[in-house]
Amino acid sequence: MIMTKYFKVGFAAIALSLSTLNFVACGDDDDSPSTQQPTDPVDPVTPDKDDAMSADEQKEYMQQVAQEFMNLTPASDFKDMAELGKYIDKTYLRKYEWDDVGEWAKNIFKASRESLGDTEKRTSWGSYVYHNYKALLIASNFYSHFTANNGRWIREDADDLQFIFTEQKGLPCVLKLVTSGNTKDLVLVNFKDHVDDDYDYNTHSYIDYYDKTKCTIRVPENIELSLTVAGSPVLKTTVKIDLSSVTPDEFNLAEDNLVVSTSVDLANGYKADVSNVTYQANAKVIAQATVSKNGTSLVTVSVSSDISGIPSVNVSAFTDSDFDPDDYNTDKANAKNAYAKIDVLGKIQVQGKCSDVRKFADYLKKADDANEEESEFKSYINQANGLIDFNLFYNNSAVKQATIKLEPFQKSSWNRTKWEFEPIMVFFDGSSYSTFKAFFNSDDFESVINQFEDLLDDYKDLVDR
Repeated sequence: MIMTKYFKVGFAAIALSLSTLNFVACGDDDDSPSTQQPTDPVDPVTPDKDDAMSADEQKEYMQQVAQEFMNLTPASDFKDMAELGKYIDKTYLRKYEWDDVGEWAKNIFKASRESLGDTEKRTSWGSYVYHNYKALLIASNFYSHFTANNGRWIREDADDLQFIFTEQKGLPCVLKLVTSGNTKDLVLVNFKDHVDDDYDYNTHSYIDYYDKTKCTIRVPENIELSLTVAGSPVLKTTVKIDLSSVTPDEFNLAEDNLVVSTSVDLANGYKADVSNVTYQANAKVIAQATVSKNGTSLVTVSVSSDISGIPSVNVSAFTDSDFDPDDYNTDKANAKNAYAKIDVLGKIQVQGKCSDVRKFADYLKKADDANEEESEFKSYINQANGLIDFNLFYNNSAVKQATIKLEPFQKSSWNRTKWEFEPIMVFFDGSSYSTFKAFFNSDDFESVINQFEDLLDDYKDLVDR
């Protein structure tokens, strides 16, 4: 049953997240910290000869940072979580009976529905009959406590949603979902559930019966999902929604705005924050994400762009069974002044800008179409490069040590010659460059590659053991 599936999948997500966690780790503080924030855009400065790092020096520095990065992320950091996740999966997902939970949720779902009548769609071989409903889904309607007991979940009324069980050492665990704050009603999801089928011997046609439900969800300001063991937090996920930016009823991508922040806290000190994700319809998108450990920023990602030409489409339409993106005109959809920055351990920064994403993609497509015409191919690649500005920095300095561009190369195979492009790193004087393949070659980075493979094996052992 569909409700059984959703409840079990939600519970499974906790187990899988615990057993397959893969995080970055912290770096030491810089001896001379910069006032430059990881999310701040940088105005690139071209280095003089004394400031510029050679290609070999940059390779050596990257290897040092990569090795430090991996040394600080041993699989042992997540041993306890992996063991807990595997036990939850093996015991409560694979061996416990979930049908009672699903049936309980299905009954609440059915009670929330209001009939809108039936519709029929005929085909050459039969017909589809749809029982149409609308429903208002409220989190508090699903509040209950489920306690694990001899292969079944025993339910009792409550003022939040909890699953109560024990871990492998017999310690009590609580998986809890709670919401708070103001709410707004939004149509977000459409469900279609096959309920029956039949064969009409008089007309020699098949009939399939479906329930179609248009779901309005009462969205709260705050959502918190937590897992505790013996009262101590293991995992806590918090979602905060700025409801003042939300227009009730349908959320339309061409008209409506949204601001959301999320955070995930783990017992071992790791934390992931996605702050103030902002969507302004046909105006702007902004997002910042940070992974930290014990308060020290490890990786920070910042992106933004001006957007326009987004067609009128409700979010709920994406879950329609007959949704077809070709029904919406995206010919004018575009992102301009697109910006992205990645900061790793405060030691390596990559920043990129693209003035017109649609033109950039069009130039690359036209270049690919003209891959046997040298002058035309090079012209399109040159125009594409004119739209981007990607640079590599170290230690939060504004001095760019490499610029990333696209470079045409001639390729020959099977007596056919054509042109292709590859990303290259252009160094300080603009005359020397290296392809990514040549720069990150397996000989120069052998020790890093070997260490990375060992690290992956360690994490794999956590899950497989």
